Amino acid sequence: MKILVFFPFTEPQLAELSEVAGSLGGHEIVHANTEEEAVLRAPGCEALLGYFPPPVAAATRDLRWIQSFSAGMDKFLYPAIIERDEVVVTNMAGLYAPQGGEHAWAFLLALTRGLLPSIRNMAERSWGLSTPIVELTGSTLGIIGLGGFGIETLQRAAGFDMRVIALDPVRLTAPQGVDAVRPPTKENLHWLLAAADAVVVACPLTPETWHMIGPDELATMKSSAYLVCVSRGGIIDENALAKALHNGDIAGAGLDVVETEPLGTDSPLWDAPNLILTPHRAGASQHRPRKTFEFFRDNLGRYLRDEPLVNIVDKRRGF
Repeated sequence: MKILVFFPFTEPQLAELSEVAGSLGGHEIVHANTEEEAVLRAPGCEALLGYFPPPVAAATRDLRWIQSFSAGMDKFLYPAIIERDEVVVTNMAGLYAPQGGEHAWAFLLALTRGLLPSIRNMAERSWGLSTPIVELTGSTLGIIGLGGFGIETLQRAAGFDMRVIALDPVRLTAPQGVDAVRPPTKENLHWLLAAADAVVVACPLTPETWHMIGPDELATMKSSAYLVCVSRGGIIDENALAKALHNGDIAGAGLDVVETEPLGTDSPLWDAPNLILTPHRAGASQHRPRKTFEFFRDNLGRYLRDEPLVNIVDKRRGF
């Protein structure tokens, strides 16, 4: 069997993958650095690890398994992959979750403790006065999506003695630390937004979640509430969010992701008050390169031993 690796692993890492493949049946690892190389080397490959743009996937008729480098699949599940029932896709769900939870809390604490205006004051060498300081302890946290990012956000809420409510399409039994969990219907979304003092969006982007939070939803939130998104852009209507922040309809927001990245210079978000933007860094970590390789290597071993794969994606649901 030939296995195509289209990902910038180091030479020692590629050698280790080759050792795994060779020791489990004499299989061959082929590596590509560019899309052109990947298209040339794809024919005859049964497995593809890393990037899989349409020209690469189309170049192999023998493809049976794709291991994606990404946790979110909204930009990668194009029709040619969804419709190939023989092709199993696995992703990195949960692998980047600890740092995602940390990032969500970094937003919440920066917003509620008035760090944004304080940082601006430093640039002006002004002692200044910060915005009103908000205590999160004892308040209500709403989490939309109890996958990896959501669960890690939840675990970090324990030290703040918060009441936690959540929405999730799969996990309908409340995990420890969650007061109530409901399926993500419009009615339930409005219930969560109306009750929460802080909301963390941690769900994937799918056709069902695109612009899930729009003008009506923002109007449902408390004017003292904060909104954070660390999963995918497109879930929040950005024009509506900018308007809500300008009007004081919510107290502040933190976005690590936007609908079109990088964010255009004409976006109204740039001028929105009490908004913190980070450039899609919630999944970043000094441990990420090592974790990514180890996950690829271990799932490759499972595939070659005909064992159940980890993180099989429901291609039609999008996660």
